[in-house]
Amino acid sequence: MHPSPFLAFLDSPDGTAFLADFRVREVARGEVVSRPGDASDCVFVVRSGRLRVWLASETRELTLVFLEAGDVFSTHTPTWVTAVQPSALALIETRRFSARMAGQSPATVAVMRVLGMLLARTVELVEHLVFREAHERLASFLATLARRQGRREPTGRATGEAMSAGPSAAVDAGAGEGAATRNGAAPEVWSVALPFTLTDIALMLGASRQTISTAFADLERAGIVERRGRRELRILDLARLDARNPPQLSPARQTGPRHPT
Repeated sequence: MHPSPFLAFLDSPDGTAFLADFRVREVARGEVVSRPGDASDCVFVVRSGRLRVWLASETRELTLVFLEAGDVFSTHTPTWVTAVQPSALALIETRRFSARMAGQSPATVAVMRVLGMLLARTVELVEHLVFREAHERLASFLATLARRQGRREPTGRATGEAMSAGPSAAVDAGAGEGAATRNGAAPEVWSVALPFTLTDIALMLGASRQTISTAFADLERAGIVERRGRRELRILDLARLDARNPPQLSPARQTGPRHPT
């Protein structure tokens, strides 16, 4: 879901040398790359495709992150890693990867950036699960998706489309539009490819598919988003979508860590 800084490195002469001892593995959609308790201890780079990193209990699943081209992960974790698209991986044993990192300062910087982004996404997921309702999580997810890989459309198109969506959407859109007009700015309209199914999104946000479907329908009735088929989404007013997910810090971030007195 982001342009990886690691891809540019991998396509450079230093990147070619760095990958010299990696082996390539092609995986089919649905194939398990690693599972909890596997003896394999490798680091892999996603060269193409998409993989799902997830946890499972007897009754439910939780998606932690989707890995895309340029992401780095390990098979030696307590998670499942499954290909959701045909994918190509470059793998190397962890001990050999560590040795390579020691002698490749450009690689070290690039990999640390990727791992930092993965950690940030995981922390964000945990905070959302603990401190936000499902509809707020969906609003945050869609706004982030638009900003990371969406395309902003020319202004002035959202109002008419909200009016055509029905009376309730028109009323809600009118309220938001009034605020935008008072500020002298038209709503931001964004188009974004939606590479995830409702089930995928529900698993990422820790909610049921029905809950996410209902939250999506609420956003559509309000004239905030518009789905075009299963794989395309238009956000008719990004500011109003943001308003559905007000800034909120966890208690620990608001007050700092608690220490015994």
